[in-house]
Amino acid sequence: MKSKSLAEARALFRARKFPDVIRVLEREVFRYREEFEYFHLLGFACLRAGDFGGAFSYLSRAHQLDEDDVNVKLGLAAIYLRRSEDERALKQWLSVLETHPSNPIARRGMTLLRKGMTPDLLQEVIDSGRLKTLYPPLPSRGRALRVLVIGLAVLAVSGIGWFAFKSLPARGVERPGIDVISLPLGLPRLIDAGTDFAYIMNERDVRDTFQKAKDDLLAWRDNRAAVAINRILLSNAASAVKERARMLKGFITPASFDTLRDAFSYAAVSSRPALYDGCTVRWKGKIANLKAGASAITFDLLVGYDSEKELQGVVPVTLGFAIDLDNGTALEVLGQVVADGATLSLNGIAVHRLP
Repeated sequence: MKSKSLAEARALFRARKFPDVIRVLEREVFRYREEFEYFHLLGFACLRAGDFGGAFSYLSRAHQLDEDDVNVKLGLAAIYLRRSEDERALKQWLSVLETHPSNPIARRGMTLLRKGMTPDLLQEVIDSGRLKTLYPPLPSRGRALRVLVIGLAVLAVSGIGWFAFKSLPARGVERPGIDVISLPLGLPRLIDAGTDFAYIMNERDVRDTFQKAKDDLLAWRDNRAAVAINRILLSNAASAVKERARMLKGFITPASFDTLRDAFSYAAVSSRPALYDGCTVRWKGKIANLKAGASAITFDLLVGYDSEKELQGVVPVTLGFAIDLDNGTALEVLGQVVADGATLSLNGIAVHRLP
């Protein structure tokens, strides 16, 4: 039974037997697809066992189930830091400090970033074991692990399944940290010489596009902000400008079906994938080449073929959560664009079965 497995995993986690926690829980991923506690325990067991890939997958799912859990945010921040994704680590720590201003772990992480995380310093942090000081504290061996269990609502109406995650915060909510990211003062120039760029800008273009990205982020128009940021990254803007643009990109938040704005078509994105990297899209199609693994489901989405009338293209999709699917199922997929050069794929956020 579910409760028996989770009870055993809790006891093993309190005893610091992290490989045993993984052994007990990992084979149950499809049975616990809605259980925050399951992904919380398994994610932190992987983190403490040094399996950072598994930790990232399971903690990401836990974060989808409960976006407000402080420990999950801290765990993800530590993983981002280890992967040299400083902007994403910063975003998680800022989120923690927004609700818990005195959190010592988030403050410790912010202090490290302020010092400047060069590759050598990061390796020193890892080798010395100091990275573990950025992990959430372990529960007492003598007390039950206190966790918050929140399940997603699963709606079934007239045969149409709906699987989606929590919506973005209300549009009036502030986004701390964005205003402090600005173009560096005293920079000799904002552009570099050369023509081997997808977009050629002058200095005024750079300033205007950078400010537009900030304004769009503050207005929760993340898709428009992502396009503006990507335009800078693909342009002749100076490296110092691009560094600040990457920091802004760390604030891009995936939308839900209910909150998606400024949606982009498959035709637009497929023509210039790099310009839309990080944007949230919703495309309809049918599933092909379905593969279910231990921590992810992958398939090809036959875009536009949901009614078997027009095949617009084929897009690889990865789902980091469990759901029952079959080849040939018609779906609407909400996903975040991942561009690798001219190659396009989606990280799935949610799926909506079509009748």
